[in-house]
Amino acid sequence: MNQKTKILVVGLGGVGGFYGGLLANKYENNEEVEVSFIARGEHLKKISENGLKVIFDQNEIVGKPYIATDDFSKVGKVDYLIMATKGYDLKPTFEQMKACVGENTVILPLLNGVEAYEDLNSFFDYATVWQGCTYMISRLKEPGVIDNPSGRQKIYFGKEHDLTEQMMAFEKLLVEAGINAIATSDIDKEIWEKYILVSASATATAYYNCSMKDTATLHPQETKELLEEASAIARARNINIDKDIVSVIFDRLKVMAEGATTSMHSDFLAGKESTELSIMTEYMVRQGEKLGIATPMYSKMLASLKNRIGSKYSA
Repeated sequence: MNQKTKILVVGLGGVGGFYGGLLANKYENNEEVEVSFIARGEHLKKISENGLKVIFDQNEIVGKPYIATDDFSKVGKVDYLIMATKGYDLKPTFEQMKACVGENTVILPLLNGVEAYEDLNSFFDYATVWQGCTYMISRLKEPGVIDNPSGRQKIYFGKEHDLTEQMMAFEKLLVEAGINAIATSDIDKEIWEKYILVSASATATAYYNCSMKDTATLHPQETKELLEEASAIARARNINIDKDIVSVIFDRLKVMAEGATTSMHSDFLAGKESTELSIMTEYMVRQGEKLGIATPMYSKMLASLKNRIGSKYSA
């Protein structure tokens, strides 16, 4: 390798912090790979002082990045940019991201929903944007510390109908850092099957103010209707989701850990001004209108949730 492969992780919360920590730990002082972080505030201060501590499945590592900063211009152009911000923080970051994105940059969004890919692909049309999704339950425990109690984690990434040597090389780079990464040419299916799960559960947990498990056990009919509406939208978009996806997801919700909930529900409980309502709920309603798919349950819950946060709502 003639020059270092430069990786930038943007958004050091539960997802970005976990994967970024593993990458920084593996490739610290590496001659071929350089890992940098974009973070903010006290979190950035702790990372700069001590590195990023990652706790998972009774293990503990520390990732020390090449650069940790809140200034994109200090990083410069990179080969890979892993985007792991909250969805509502994505677009405000675009102008700053330009300092790191060149025509040879690959951007990999690991955000909930499908809009992130669409927005990034449109704005950074001179770069390459892959699609991606991740399965994990991880959180920012305190500034400088990420906790993934079970240790379970998986990333799917790629482009639909396309699997390149570069994707396979990046998969290898991630796997060597301890990340369960899978490059796939059937990425639309992976993203939409996860989106159906997180969209329906986020909407239901916020609407009923309950855990993911309780949406299935206490409100089974309404939860199934959300899953059916979301699945109909996916099929209308010609996404090859499994025939039994509704029952598979519903059964998964029934065995979720007690008290486990969604990030959107957590944001509602915290009274945050920004939530994922437009990404998780309103997007489905808009897609239904566009594709001629009825979404009565989504529409009902969207109207109620919008009303609940009133002037705080930000589409």
